[in-house]
Amino acid sequence: MQKNKPLMWGISSIHALIMMVGLMFYMSIVYVMPDEIMLIELLSVTRNALFKAEIKPKSDRFLFVNCSWEKDLTAKVDTNGFVIGNVDITNRKSITKFVNTLNQDPDNHEYLLVDIRFYDKSDDDSLMEAAFANSKNTIVSYHKGADNAPKYPVVKVPLGLSDLQVQELNHEETVTLKYHLIQGDSLKSTPLIMAENIYGEKIEKGFLFNKFRGNYMLNSYILDYPIRTYDLFVKNTYPYLQMHELITMPPFLIKKFTKDKIIVLGDFEDRDIHKTIYGFMPGPLILTNAFITLERGYNKITWGFFLFIFICFTYISHKALTFRDPVTVFINKFFDSDHFIVELIQDSVFYLVYFGVMSIVSYLTFNIHLTVLILSFYMYALEQGLLFYKGWLEDKEKEELEKEAKEENIA
Repeated sequence: MQKNKPLMWGISSIHALIMMVGLMFYMSIVYVMPDEIMLIELLSVTRNALFKAEIKPKSDRFLFVNCSWEKDLTAKVDTNGFVIGNVDITNRKSITKFVNTLNQDPDNHEYLLVDIRFYDKSDDDSLMEAAFANSKNTIVSYHKGADNAPKYPVVKVPLGLSDLQVQELNHEETVTLKYHLIQGDSLKSTPLIMAENIYGEKIEKGFLFNKFRGNYMLNSYILDYPIRTYDLFVKNTYPYLQMHELITMPPFLIKKFTKDKIIVLGDFEDRDIHKTIYGFMPGPLILTNAFITLERGYNKITWGFFLFIFICFTYISHKALTFRDPVTVFINKFFDSDHFIVELIQDSVFYLVYFGVMSIVSYLTFNIHLTVLILSFYMYALEQGLLFYKGWLEDKEKEELEKEAKEENIA
């Protein structure tokens, strides 16, 4: 069977298609192997931070406003409605004042993202709700509760799901790696709603992949971060203000600062901080980067991308099925096949290197991180299983030949 080359390549192609389905499923879940995280971090930092290969958004596209220290106190009640103390919240009056200022010229700014949790009631909620009701191109974050059901704010505002799906590294540490545009069955994320509103298009749901702005997209993808904390706090590439500074400005100056900008309000310095492949980053900045990567089509999938994966999977499947790939043949010409290091290279390490190179090429060519290192264990196990089966068949054939030879000698 192994001598039938067309048949072996045909089986390899079918196996490659099965692997592609498995890869798409694996990429859709939150979990990523720790070794893959290291490779992703190394690739991203090398390309973007070291070689400066990334394209930064224009410095006048965004305005970031920190609300971490714009605090107020409101009554905290228990499940029975009794006041049990006070809790600090983002000052509703400050938010109301700023939104009302924007409402005086609603077409001056491009978009307003308010990444603040309005879960505790305040005496100033009605005024803030009225301000948001008159606002244009605005979205406010909401999140899911412990039961994974939406937990909506206490005020009526235009909403977008701003959950960041994190992976647990250990009992004390988590990392934000992948981002899901649509979570659950139909909950659209904040960056997706922003892009839909800005470009006047809706995402088209498909059987396997959704379509947006004419391109098929991965719903779950590993985030790139064109804007990082270093750009915000060290280089000062993008305007960054405290909310108190902004609302105390004269209206004409606020209008100048917000002109044609996407304004991002949120907690940049206190509690809403998450670990990413570039270190710790504020939640509002992660949402901003998720919007940028969607806008640029970094999660776009093409026929070239699928062809690349198919060819890579077909070749590696052929290697596992035939045991006579060019690399193995080349190594056997120069080294003793019984050497421990050679055996190690030919087996598990070869697959790790192969899928690692595949991930690198995918990122550099298609801007998509492939989480394929886990497949090295699968391919190694598959090859070892086939080798064992081949050895078993050879032993069985040998036993039958010996049995036939004995019977001939007796006759």
